[in-house]
Amino acid sequence: MAANQRWVSGAKTVAQVGQITYATYDVATTYGILIGAKSITQIGTGGTITTTVAALLALLQASTEPEFTEVTWSANAGVLTYTVPTAGAGKPVTVTGTVSGGTGTQTPAAVTANSGPNVWDIIANWTTAIPVATDTISFDNSSISALYDLSQAGATLAAGNILQSYTGDIGLPKTNNDGLPYTEYRPDYLALDCSSWVIGTGPGLGSRRLKINSGTVQTAVVINNTGTPAEFGLEAFLWKGTNANNTMVVRGNASVGVAVFGFETATLTTLTVDSGNVRIGSGVTLNTVVVNGGNVEINCAVVTSLTVYGGTVTINGTGAVAAIAVYGGRVYYNTTGTLGGAPVVQNPGVLDFSRDPRTKTVTNPIDTNWTRGVNDPDKVVTALVVDYNGCQPIPGLGTNVRVTRGAPA
Repeated sequence: MAANQRWVSGAKTVAQVGQITYATYDVATTYGILIGAKSITQIGTGGTITTTVAALLALLQASTEPEFTEVTWSANAGVLTYTVPTAGAGKPVTVTGTVSGGTGTQTPAAVTANSGPNVWDIIANWTTAIPVATDTISFDNSSISALYDLSQAGATLAAGNILQSYTGDIGLPKTNNDGLPYTEYRPDYLALDCSSWVIGTGPGLGSRRLKINSGTVQTAVVINNTGTPAEFGLEAFLWKGTNANNTMVVRGNASVGVAVFGFETATLTTLTVDSGNVRIGSGVTLNTVVVNGGNVEINCAVVTSLTVYGGTVTINGTGAVAAIAVYGGRVYYNTTGTLGGAPVVQNPGVLDFSRDPRTKTVTNPIDTNWTRGVNDPDKVVTALVVDYNGCQPIPGLGTNVRVTRGAPA
């Protein structure tokens, strides 16, 4: 039966404890520990597994690598134990024992699982249960973040609601700055199958970091507002999802990024922006875009059409734009991709080619009803043709004039 689950963050902090048991001493075996992308190793030494593990322990305790200093290390004979300090507020660590080059073996064992108010998959952090398929979840009136164990793909929730009164974070930054900085190896997005998300409803300051990965499930996303972004150069709401029928609507004072990190991908069949700031990454498949206001940066192709009624749109990179209509606002065409279709520019809209010196191709004449509708002072559009239809009369030429750029006779 479907249920409504609210984030209540009631779990007590429990430090994670784990063990690695090394066996079969071998002078040819290299014994080690891997955390994230970093490892510390010790080749078999001293004639026994006990002396080898003691030597490995000394290296771990002496390490200044921040991934390793987050953990307290101890050993007893061939058993290496690691403990996350309780100050870590339930932070999980992924410690992997390694052996290579000989006959040595290792066996991992979880002694105590991490828990705490920032851990997604703990029952005490929800009203009655960890959310499951068809449930609706909500975040409101809280500043306690959801940071750890964020992978819950596989069971599609009905809806997710993150109200503007929720000021905690969901997800982690790419760089861990809890101590000395290092590249975060834990999941940094909430990976959750959910049919719809509604963000930023109601009063409040909003969250400064919301990172959601919708995976392959069809998702409708509505962003009404967000908080001020937590990181310079990034948006407050960061989203990705690859279903071909995903939709997104952006309103209010929202800060939104879609697949903005390198090598990320996403798909939006429709994107509607009424206001706010939106950035679309280069790995996005973007079909139909309607912009009524705000500031929109597009770094990919527009597969179907771009229609602009207001605001500012900047198109960067090399992606093509299948069709464009500018009825208001300004579009900066900074891409080398071909502009196809039958471009339309109506007063007071402007299609502006002035900010990128690279050569551009516009397949068909641009139809405009005012003389300032097309701006190409550096002549970057090859074979530019503009039809001035319905304009005020052009001095000496009258109305309904076609201008074709060419070399002087």
